[in-house]
Amino acid sequence: MDSPVILRPLVVGGHGGGGDGVPSPLLRGWLEFRRSGAPARFLCFEGGAWTDVAGEAAAQLRGAFLEGRTVSEAACSGRVFLFDFLRMVRVDAATAEEAPLGWIDERGACFFPAPEGGRKRKRDEAGSEVKAEQRRVEDGDEASSGVEERSGESPEAAESGRKKARGAWGKAVRLDETERFYKVVEKLFLSRMASFEAARGVAITAVHKVALGPRARAFNLQGQLLAAARGSGGSNAKFAWYGAPAEDVTAAVEHGFGRTNGWLLGGRAHGDGIHLSPPQHPYASAMLTKPDEDGEAHIVLCRVLMGRPEAVPAGSSQFHPSSDYYDSAVDNMENPKWYIVWSADMNTRILPEYVVSFKYPSLPQMEGSLGSASKLKKPSSPAVTRDMFPMLLTEIQRFVPSPKWQNLQRTYNCFKKGQMKKDQFIRFLRSTIGDKVLTTVAKKLRGY
Repeated sequence: MDSPVILRPLVVGGHGGGGDGVPSPLLRGWLEFRRSGAPARFLCFEGGAWTDVAGEAAAQLRGAFLEGRTVSEAACSGRVFLFDFLRMVRVDAATAEEAPLGWIDERGACFFPAPEGGRKRKRDEAGSEVKAEQRRVEDGDEASSGVEERSGESPEAAESGRKKARGAWGKAVRLDETERFYKVVEKLFLSRMASFEAARGVAITAVHKVALGPRARAFNLQGQLLAAARGSGGSNAKFAWYGAPAEDVTAAVEHGFGRTNGWLLGGRAHGDGIHLSPPQHPYASAMLTKPDEDGEAHIVLCRVLMGRPEAVPAGSSQFHPSSDYYDSAVDNMENPKWYIVWSADMNTRILPEYVVSFKYPSLPQMEGSLGSASKLKKPSSPAVTRDMFPMLLTEIQRFVPSPKWQNLQRTYNCFKKGQMKKDQFIRFLRSTIGDKVLTTVAKKLRGY
């Protein structure tokens, strides 16, 4: 088993002093230099990826580092470079060209330059990348962790997009139904939804391409860090669907994730993190959506950096990796239905790409949530079955104060463990929230 790797949060250094509490790049470099253990690997960013400094040069750098020297000279591939540990750059002695420098110490802690370190970013030609990305999305295949700040369209299509009216998603551009990526996303969503009887008849009302901007740069850097720390393919980039109430989707797309969506799953959540379903399972995330005032629900196709996941069971209260060996979580290692990204990483390892707005002909029934809701006859005697509890508790959260809901959740956990009989829990539920609220919640879930 590989040794644990600690992926430390990045601090973006400012250009000035510490008047605003943010260290300057030089001070930040000094603090990192002092904090680091003995380097095990040195890496430079070139050719669009982090590559190891190998051979005698690595040994020379390690020796200089352990002696406390902040700058060292070493030769690589017949060229002489200066390695500046404080500024985290490698300088070509002949051309003065700089490249970002980072390292991983013997404890597995990563030390890399801040995202806004002034590195010039190269842009690839769009054609081959777009075709490759189209195939990945169509096939539901693994995503690339490298994301360019472009719409993924031809210059003509991009110009057309700029002329389109902006939607309700910040700088997102509404795609025309004839556009290539509209058709790709539409096919991926509808073809998979059609396999569920309850979702038949769903209709897409719009597809928006999300503007990437600075979030793409942070996402790219996280991918590079994971790849450097975990080895080849270590970023483990995936496509996945994110579902939540309309207001949460809006916030996630425009500003970033403000909270996890695990609470929507109640006792079926695999920890307190952002739950995303694989490309072939949009239905699972679609069932977490709530329509907006126009009756539209919204689901987001994202890129996700999973790194090294661990299996987390349903009902777990876990909210971070169980050890430094892991980065994320899944419900099942062999055939995952849920990818879970912890809240500390949700705004750097999830990148929203496309917002799919859709409508159902009627509100579908969530699996295992409303089996007997139609039997409700009167408020004084609501029919409640065991499989209703997770979604009932999720909806009840909207009606009761947080302390009361937490008490309900604790009692429900006792019931799940067999410490309380069903009729006892139902009596507790009714006495705590009242039949009126219980009936209202059940009817709301049923679509009445």
